[in-house]
Amino acid sequence: MKEKSFYFYRLFGEPAAEWQGTDLPLGPPQARRVFALLLIEAGRPVPSDRIIDELWGETPPVSAKVQIQGLISGLRRALRSPRGEQPILTRRAAYQLDARPEDTDTGRFTCLAARGRELLARDRHREAARHFRDALELLRGPVLTGIPAAAEVVARWEEERLSLLEDKAEAELGLGEHDRLVPELRDLLTAAPFRERVCGLLMTALARAGRVAEALDVYAAWRRRLVDELGVEPSPSIRSLQCEILSDGQGMPAREYPAYQEPAVPSQLPPGIPDFVGRDTLIADLLAELRRDDGRETPPVVLLTGAGGIGKSSLAIRLAHQVADDYPDGRLFAALRGTTDEPRTPEAVLTGFLRAFGVPADGIPADVDDRACLFRSLVHDRRVLLVLDDAAGEAQLRPLLPAGGGCAVIVTSRFVLAGLELGRQVPVDVLSLADAEALLAKLTETDEDPVAAQQVLEHCGGLPLALRIVGSRIGDRTGWRLADVAGELSVERRRLDWLCAGDLAVRGSLSRGYRQLEPDRQRLFRRLGLLPPADFPAWAAALADDGEPETTSRALEDLRHRNMVQPAPRATGAPRYRVHDLLRAFAVEEVAVEPEQDREAATERVLGGWLWLAERAADRLSRSVLRPEPGAAARTSLDEGLVAEPLSWFRDEVPALEAAVSHAADAGLGELAWELAVVAASYFDHSGLYAEWSRCHRCALTAARASGCARGEAALLRGIGQIHLYRDDFRSAREALTESCRISDRIGDRAGRARALTGLCVLARVAGRPETSRATGRRALALFREIGDVLGMAHAHTSYAVASTDLGLLDEAEAELDEAGRLCAELNDPHRTALVLRRRGELHLRRGDRRGAMSCLCRALELLDSLSDEICASRVRLDLARIRARSSDRPPSGKVLIRT
Repeated sequence: MKEKSFYFYRLFGEPAAEWQGTDLPLGPPQARRVFALLLIEAGRPVPSDRIIDELWGETPPVSAKVQIQGLISGLRRALRSPRGEQPILTRRAAYQLDARPEDTDTGRFTCLAARGRELLARDRHREAARHFRDALELLRGPVLTGIPAAAEVVARWEEERLSLLEDKAEAELGLGEHDRLVPELRDLLTAAPFRERVCGLLMTALARAGRVAEALDVYAAWRRRLVDELGVEPSPSIRSLQCEILSDGQGMPAREYPAYQEPAVPSQLPPGIPDFVGRDTLIADLLAELRRDDGRETPPVVLLTGAGGIGKSSLAIRLAHQVADDYPDGRLFAALRGTTDEPRTPEAVLTGFLRAFGVPADGIPADVDDRACLFRSLVHDRRVLLVLDDAAGEAQLRPLLPAGGGCAVIVTSRFVLAGLELGRQVPVDVLSLADAEALLAKLTETDEDPVAAQQVLEHCGGLPLALRIVGSRIGDRTGWRLADVAGELSVERRRLDWLCAGDLAVRGSLSRGYRQLEPDRQRLFRRLGLLPPADFPAWAAALADDGEPETTSRALEDLRHRNMVQPAPRATGAPRYRVHDLLRAFAVEEVAVEPEQDREAATERVLGGWLWLAERAADRLSRSVLRPEPGAAARTSLDEGLVAEPLSWFRDEVPALEAAVSHAADAGLGELAWELAVVAASYFDHSGLYAEWSRCHRCALTAARASGCARGEAALLRGIGQIHLYRDDFRSAREALTESCRISDRIGDRAGRARALTGLCVLARVAGRPETSRATGRRALALFREIGDVLGMAHAHTSYAVASTDLGLLDEAEAELDEAGRLCAELNDPHRTALVLRRRGELHLRRGDRRGAMSCLCRALELLDSLSDEICASRVRLDLARIRARSSDRPPSGKVLIRT
């Protein structure tokens, strides 16, 4: 048996060596570093190459080995005992400190701790506490003070120290010293805030001291910090303790809090939402992908992306709970805080994952790549599910992704994660109307007012967060009805103020994304609040922001990447975008702080751009006698190539044009409102969009009257009269056209009066008063001649000819049509030519010339088909069908075939 050693070595505090209680001089700093390394590995040989790496890293001097030999010789002299002993041995190309565990403070610490834990396990609390105190007395400070050493060594012994403090506290709790332990445990929890066992011991001490409320407060604060900073939930052990304290209250019996053990299978998923509704098709599709087991080599990665409050996290957790049984080796969850000012680092997230699998602190590498490798090794050949909520971007995610095909990952993010090598992009949109209705009904548990429910749904725009707030507030305010909520939400400027309940707030959710934008992107986003509430093209955003189109297009794509705007469906043309109604309300709030003059100028620029393009597009369509001369509204010139395909352009822009008219009216821009409405009528008339035509004209009419735009009022009344004519509402048509004529007379607008008279001419004819129609047509023709309006003259001659045909004055009608045809040729207007040919066909039919009628109508149809005028072409086809249906000997009925 080896004799008792008189040497004693210390790692705690500054490394030291003693001989019978007397410190021995260790020499210069490099010698002390060599001694520390030998002491760390006491009893094991340390290669000289490792010592060289420790001292000089990758650039050792040429004389490194010689210097090491010199340092070892110096240490041997310093440690030589009076009896000539020296404990540093040479082992080939290595050196070894000949020391037993009991010759070192760390060895004695470990021995005392182990004996104390053995006693604690047998409920011998007093003896265990004494052993723990003896072990802690060995601590003169952190290990290797003043010596640059491996971080893992320091971390390992710090973990040992904290564990022993926990053991000591547990033993002293067993001795009934709970009152004395409370401040000590509070200090320990402050120093090591994420140690679950310390929290549990403090809760136990407080509960045993009768301070139940404080114990529960400690748990609540600790859990909040754990979730906020590490993204994990407390283990079942401490949750069970909390429940026990809640149930037992101040009468809680004494109990020992067991040594904390990491769960073997981490299950960190947050609770699901019990009233989750909708997205059934999407969920079924994603479940099939997450459950797929076909020998895949890489894990399925589902990337749920979308705007704030749209329900990404709820969907992710729903999916995770439904597939949890398919991943029995672990369900990990991490809140990545990508929309905060300080997103969590991959290092921090990996630390939480590794700890969840029981990796001790001293076993977690410092380097993020090493941590990622260790994590991937742990989950290799295991079936583990990861839910990564609120990702900041691809760089944050890459180190967190497992490699094995047995794992699966669900990610949520407000950003489009297009750069991630793995993963299926799944854009999450607002709820469908049916799903939104179901969710609102479930949350409010009422269906007493379907009209109010539809209004609430419209104002919430299918956003789950907004609907949940509505449900919460109705439940919180006794007597509130859906009608009350609908009234509150109907005021856009107050909508976001109302949509908040507790820690749920739509404005807060939207603000997080906005605050992350660069200043120029913030300006562009808030300027979108100046646009009409409809889909918009990039040029409109550029005019609102007073920027260059190419720069704005890139910025819009960045906003799309962040889900602040979404791409809008389009049939043709350049990209279009849309902003959710609540995001738009937020933009309106933000832009309101800008100077009013700047906002007004931007609004007029945008609306002037739509007006300029609509005029260019209308110029390329068939000319309409209803379209008046331009008004005084300012135009904003743009690239005319945008309307190279006018019908396609109008088809895409119909909702935007309708919204633009309403926007101009709301802004008090009556001149812009009526000009936009009448130029859009060119397409509405061409395509038979009478509802849109009517809405635009009535909205603009109110604005024109409020602004005193009499010429615009008269033009709008003419359009409204024409719509009534199409709908056979002759009384309303007469009122509108007569009022238009009266206003034009009052302001001296001869062109406006002539156009109103053409409408009254048609109205008299279809009402069965051809003589009045001829007289009115003559008055209109005289005015058109005075002002030199050739198109108006052609239209008036045609109307006069139709009235003459009705009266049987066929030769006179033919002369009028000849003149109308001549004017159409002068105008080179194929559309008007087709209309004249249709009237010629009617005239031939009245004369019994069926072949001549067919010839004229077929030529008219050919022209209209070439112009893609489906409305007028369908009327000609109907005429042809009627002729073919008649027998050759049946006299013509004389019935008027068309009205315009």
